[in-house]
Amino acid sequence: MKSWKKIAITFFVLLVLIVLQARNPNIKGPFRGILGNFINPFVYYTDKAIGGVGGIWDGYINLVSVHKANENLRKENGELKLDNSLLQEKVAEYERLKKLLKFREFSKLDSIACNVIGRNIKGYLKYAIIDRGTEDGVRRKDPVISYSGLVGMVTEVYSDTAKVEVVLNPGSNVSVMNSRTRTVGIVRGDGRGAMAVDFYDRLDDVKENDVMITSGLGGVYPKGIIVGQVDQVENIEVGLFRNLTLKSNVDFYKLENVLVVGK
Repeated sequence: MKSWKKIAITFFVLLVLIVLQARNPNIKGPFRGILGNFINPFVYYTDKAIGGVGGIWDGYINLVSVHKANENLRKENGELKLDNSLLQEKVAEYERLKKLLKFREFSKLDSIACNVIGRNIKGYLKYAIIDRGTEDGVRRKDPVISYSGLVGMVTEVYSDTAKVEVVLNPGSNVSVMNSRTRTVGIVRGDGRGAMAVDFYDRLDDVKENDVMITSGLGGVYPKGIIVGQVDQVENIEVGLFRNLTLKSNVDFYKLENVLVVGK
């Protein structure tokens, strides 16, 4: 009985191979005749199966290569963006330093160029930290300026850094002069990010946009440094003095380079 089953299975397999050979004339193989009808389909489909697996493997290899190439391109693109950003920053820093050094040359002031490495402008006590200290010749009460105008005064000095109290502080008192009328007053920070002028002669013909400069009185700040422009004028009819509000040309929130002026 078992032998009949084996014969039937063998016959069925041979029949399937013959049918496949007949239905698919593209099947070719190394054998001819009746033997070819039996063996060629097996050889043909085995080759197809192996070719399909090989195609999948080749596709996988190509996919891995493309992925790796994309990763390399992304890395190169990131490096180019970083290089471009660094180059732009160097150009911007060069332009700032060129303005600062040109201002120093024009002003004939004995000064030290510094970078601002820290600042606190939003708090009540407003200050900046610079990258020069006693080793570079910086001393307490040295004036600090930028090409846009007065920044403040050095209040604390260490070996390679220093703290600068900016003129926006309520406690900073700077003697100023109206560059047009030559009338003097005292500038201090108003606690809100602007500057107020106290003890200014009420009878003076001060106008909005008048430029206030350091007067040189008191011996702390050299004469002639721009402090700010008159933004508001208090309109009063009595008393000895009137109050003014100044706006500075210095952008303290973006301050990056300054000069410490020696005495």
